[in-house]
Amino acid sequence: MDKLGSPPLTKIGMKNAKRWVFLYVLVLLMITSTISPLVIDSLANPPAASERWEVDVVLRSSIYLPTPRPVADVYVELNNTMPNLVYRIERDQADDPINLAKMAYATTNATSHDPYKLEPNALGPFPKGAPLGFTLKEWLSAIGFGTYIEENGNASINLTFHDLVPNGTYSIWCHRVTSPPNYKEENSPLGASDGSQNVFKSDSMGNATFSLKLMALPTTTNVTYKDWVAMYVTKTVPISSNITWTLIGVVYHSDGQTHGATPGEFGKNAHLQLVHLMYPKPARTYEEWRNATATPAVSTAQGAKEQPSFEGISAVAGLLAIVYLGRIKRR
Repeated sequence: MDKLGSPPLTKIGMKNAKRWVFLYVLVLLMITSTISPLVIDSLANPPAASERWEVDVVLRSSIYLPTPRPVADVYVELNNTMPNLVYRIERDQADDPINLAKMAYATTNATSHDPYKLEPNALGPFPKGAPLGFTLKEWLSAIGFGTYIEENGNASINLTFHDLVPNGTYSIWCHRVTSPPNYKEENSPLGASDGSQNVFKSDSMGNATFSLKLMALPTTTNVTYKDWVAMYVTKTVPISSNITWTLIGVVYHSDGQTHGATPGEFGKNAHLQLVHLMYPKPARTYEEWRNATATPAVSTAQGAKEQPSFEGISAVAGLLAIVYLGRIKRR
């Protein structure tokens, strides 16, 4: 024994110590190889970062969309010989001062939207309903602007309006339109599904504001501008899938009443005055969507192939440790 009372380290003791050290390393390597898939997965698939998407909202009549649509739910007399019939107005007609000066009317019955003019009488004539108390020019002058901010599945919207119908009753909707050939239109109130959070009124000057926190709106179908043009404008390729657009729509209620979970009867007492088209993410404007260049992301599998194989390194290290222990035993 040495002066401190500890037994001296013999050659056998040194060998045993080395064996225990390498056994410890071997166990450690086995544990590492077990948890390494989790480590690799966390490196190859990090948690998605919070993505904030902020859109500058501009709300105008649908005739001012990049692909103009007819004025949806107010109508004018175009044929003096048939005063009991009214018509929808298109973009080029809205440039005519004579048409802009005409009084706007409702229809006697609900009149379905037909933005793509699929029906033979998409523009009319329709039976003339009640006068709405404003001209076509006054109707088209309305504008709204603000922001829509989306993050982590939640959203907030803050809007300011000018030149609405004075003292008018309004509601705001998520307006979903699927392009032909499978045309479909759906309207959901912003906020609560019963329509209790999407209502506002304009003041005597036609001004108003609207703010709401809500769940994120459904997204527009992810289609590139190039593919959309090829399918719907130049028609050089067949339409390969449904494309559904999300719009924020502002509806005026000429009866002074809101209708809960539905807008009411379009054309008769519900009149879609303003829209803002939401483009495929991450584009925030028509220009961003048109100029976007799609860049495919590297797949997780490909990324994993480019990473050194942690499991392989662990296995090789374990085999080397076993071989080394075997050599110690033979000594």
